[in-house]
Amino acid sequence: MKKFLKEVFKGIEEKEINELEKIFEEVTFQKDQPMVKEEEFGKEIYILRKGSALATKKGKVLAELHPGDIIGEMSLIEGAVRSATVTPNEKTVLVKSDSEKFYKLLCKKPKIAVCLLRTLSSRLRLIDEKVVEKALQEERLAVLGRLGSTIIHDLKSPLSAIKGYANILGEEGIDDRTLKYAKSINKATDFVFEMIEDILEFGRNKSTLELRPVNIFEFLKEVVELSGKGTDTKEIELNIKAPDDLYFELDPFKIKRVILNLLKNAREAIEKKGIIEIGAEKTKDGIKLYIRDTGVGMSNEIKSRIYEPFFTHGKRGTGLGMTVVKKIIDEHDAKIEIDSVKGKGTTFNILFKRKHNEVE
Repeated sequence: MKKFLKEVFKGIEEKEINELEKIFEEVTFQKDQPMVKEEEFGKEIYILRKGSALATKKGKVLAELHPGDIIGEMSLIEGAVRSATVTPNEKTVLVKSDSEKFYKLLCKKPKIAVCLLRTLSSRLRLIDEKVVEKALQEERLAVLGRLGSTIIHDLKSPLSAIKGYANILGEEGIDDRTLKYAKSINKATDFVFEMIEDILEFGRNKSTLELRPVNIFEFLKEVVELSGKGTDTKEIELNIKAPDDLYFELDPFKIKRVILNLLKNAREAIEKKGIIEIGAEKTKDGIKLYIRDTGVGMSNEIKSRIYEPFFTHGKRGTGLGMTVVKKIIDEHDAKIEIDSVKGKGTTFNILFKRKHNEVE
């Protein structure tokens, strides 16, 4: 451990390293076992020794942490709650000290305090550079979204005409070949319309949110019926579980977009045969919507990047589907959580908080 502490706290003399070694102990965290959780008070400071971890806030990835990174120090310094959740990507080894021992040592050995501040300053400088780059990227994406929305909006009219003529051909059913072509055209235009809606939503701002009370069971039933097209190649059992008297205030158009995207992902995750369950239930301060599938599951890498714009991990489409999902959920001041096990399936939980003026 001594060699590791020397690498982290560069410039500290041997006797100070010996003091540091006394207050730290080695601990191990398993994959997906949170080290610290946002909004909780913490009394420990950690230094990552082996492995890697993700720092997230409200489900959004802030940074990937590597050996030498310090975890939980700002909560101790500020005397505030944790600002982020840190979860290992793999079995991870850390060294840990509690706040009381750490503060006593800093008071006793000012050189260690100076080295700690130097280390934190270096980390903050790197974070600032990443934040600036991320802000520039988001600005460029916003411009792209607005430009794309203008262009894409003009495509809806000719596509609607194509779809209309395909429907007429399908209804007339001149022969089997024509019917087959009409179905293919319909399927293709539906796919393009889905991409258009994602691009348009990506370019919209929060001012477009239109909240109204919705019967959740009827709403889910309507969305499931709407999503039923194009599933004949797989054996998928789709179940709805929700109280028939549950009402909640949300933007039905936007939440429909969320559920359609999640249902599409669930279907793609099921290779040949499986079950998708979509449901809702009351919580202490609102409701929870969930979509659960028995598909292939997700790796940690995909989970960490799933809301990134244009990230497709080999699937067809714009790569904006899950970005749009996260955007809409954030607009509702709600939270989305992913519970996924590789080879066993995935559950998306969407947690809505009830507003104070809502009628039960």
